Amino acid sequence: MKELSDLEMQNVAGGAYSGTVFKYEVKKGDVLSVIAQRYKTDVKTICDLNKIPNANTIEVGQILLVPYVG
Repeated sequence: MKELSDLEMQNVAGGAYSGTVFKYEVKKGDVLSVIAQRYKTDVKTICDLNKIPNANTIEVGQILLVPYVG
């Protein structure tokens, strides 16, 4: 797993979330609930940021924006 300091950060504004996010590439076996827990956020926020209508539909290789909680 990459260290957060190695990840590309960006700011987003508007919509359901405003703040700093980073890009996360979905790996085999990943599920949104575990990704959300790992990065101290929630599934709904990740879904809203990435316009994912169903949390069970992420795919390996998909790039997700995840809120950065520093």
